[in-house]
Amino acid sequence: MAAQGTRHRRSVKGRVWAGVSLAAAAGLAVTATLSMSAEAAWTSTWNVSASGWIGSDSPQVAVDRQGDSLLAWTACDQATSGCYFRVQTRVKTASGTTGAIRTLSPDGAAPNWPEVASDDTGDSAVVWQQDGHVVGRRVAASGALVGPLQRLSTSGPASNPVVAVTPGGTAMAAWTEIRDGSEYAVARRLMIDGTLGAPITLGSAHGEKAAIGVDRSGRFVVAWVRGGSEVVARRISSTTVGATKVLTSSIASYAGFGAVRVGVDRDGDAVITYHSGGGDRAQQWASRWSRTGTLSAPLRISASTDNVGFAHALATDLEGDSMIVWNRLNSGRSELLGRRLSAAGTRGAVVALGPGDRPDLAVDDDGDGMLVFHTVVPTSTIPYSYTKTTARTFTRSGGWGTAKTLTSDGRVPQVGSRPTARFTVIWQREASPYTIRSVTGP
Repeated sequence: MAAQGTRHRRSVKGRVWAGVSLAAAAGLAVTATLSMSAEAAWTSTWNVSASGWIGSDSPQVAVDRQGDSLLAWTACDQATSGCYFRVQTRVKTASGTTGAIRTLSPDGAAPNWPEVASDDTGDSAVVWQQDGHVVGRRVAASGALVGPLQRLSTSGPASNPVVAVTPGGTAMAAWTEIRDGSEYAVARRLMIDGTLGAPITLGSAHGEKAAIGVDRSGRFVVAWVRGGSEVVARRISSTTVGATKVLTSSIASYAGFGAVRVGVDRDGDAVITYHSGGGDRAQQWASRWSRTGTLSAPLRISASTDNVGFAHALATDLEGDSMIVWNRLNSGRSELLGRRLSAAGTRGAVVALGPGDRPDLAVDDDGDGMLVFHTVVPTSTIPYSYTKTTARTFTRSGGWGTAKTLTSDGRVPQVGSRPTARFTVIWQREASPYTIRSVTGP
């Protein structure tokens, strides 16, 4: 991957991110403390979903380059018969102003798993599964809905949508749909005015969720599992759909591939991470695919002795440096590991991050970032456990800050970043009515 310029230590609104060092012990890096000024602070946690509504799993957040956030989730009103879930969104500006809750899906529909992405100025696209199809809708920076609800898929059942938005506002969604008994990966543009482009059939698929990213010039990278036996990717520009590139031809995966993620730098160099069934052990891998089409050999990210789980996250900055976090199973519990991958393909030391599951990552323009995850904590009294949501910052050099518990009643957190190291986190409360909550910091 191409380097994007000289790195430098910077100050952001009174916050200084100091460099840290890593010491090796027992084959793992020992985490160091990230020093930050006293001006670094978290906002108060607030309720995103409406009072009396039941929130659902996996809320989402997208942050534009002004720091304004669009939060998306599903919820139902307990006061109504049937309690039909609906996809809802809400804007929170960088200054802290919260917008009205908007409902994107119709009454009586069965929506699931919304995904959201924003352009530079906050115009966003939201896509989700509904009644056996993939649908989507545009949301303006103000929070107002743009255009009608659009059915994106061409056949059914269709599932597992993902979405990315160019800096100028064109969205591309990708998903899996079944046609005549066979699975296909399909993509489609959802324009800033709410109109649709033509569907693009990318190739055969295997039920796994695809992944998508976009560079600063508006060129998309879509990666997915083909036939269960390989991970493939294609590039899509405003005028062309590139040839399919096989990423995993040198890897034997007896149990198949899955959990694909994509990170793209400003120029279009891509990192694609994925899970491999391997031989005796599941493994975590990364492939580097340059914007000129050069494919590097797959890099093993996890240790060959690890029993890798399916939960992992990837974030790539504008210069092409990435952070990868994955989980492994150890004596029946899930623990997290992290590793930096440079734009040149150099793997950093593996850092043991302790117990945790369902990680998500975000990075700013040049690689300072945040990890969020949840941890199930056992207790001696009923209900014998609780789930806490934790955040942990890291530097572009791979140093980790201390863990901060955001809540002792939260699960499946997601995080988005401003261009300069300020992060918005969203999660679902574990306790009824499963309120969707959010906080910004540090």
